[in-house]
Amino acid sequence: MPRSQTDSYALRVYAAGLLISIAVLVFAYYLQHYKMLDPCPWCVAQRVLFIGVGLLSLIGLLQHPGVAGARVYGVMGALLALSGAAAAAYQIWLQSDPMRAGSCMGGWLEHTLDYLQLGKLWPNYLQYDGPCTLPPWELLTLSIPEWSLTWFAILGAAFTTLLLRRA
Repeated sequence: MPRSQTDSYALRVYAAGLLISIAVLVFAYYLQHYKMLDPCPWCVAQRVLFIGVGLLSLIGLLQHPGVAGARVYGVMGALLALSGAAAAAYQIWLQSDPMRAGSCMGGWLEHTLDYLQLGKLWPNYLQYDGPCTLPPWELLTLSIPEWSLTWFAILGAAFTTLLLRRA
């Protein structure tokens, strides 16, 4: 596609989406392997969605779509981010009650992850080992799923701007 038809604003959104996704995923790896915070099934689901946003952003950067293509990417990115925000919000809700937090193990998500065998695809990163217990870690008073929700909200807003702009 000629450079004149490339949507440069969309390229900045994709670059931000890719960088945010990589940063969050690297930090999750750090928490897992250096702070020994094993992920639960909902953590793994959020990691998969951050990977999805990152891959979508990378493809957008490589493809250089025009305004119409950027809208398609905007829909897909917003849906991925909304799904991630929903997973993070659900995990926050689970962790708000110790009795409820224990119920995430053995649930439908765990069975789905086991069926898909994502943990075997990338065992050091996509294998869950921890329960959805009360938050064991905070940064600036936010727990891990609260930070995840924050980043998904930012990504969702960024991708939504691709839909709301005038051509």
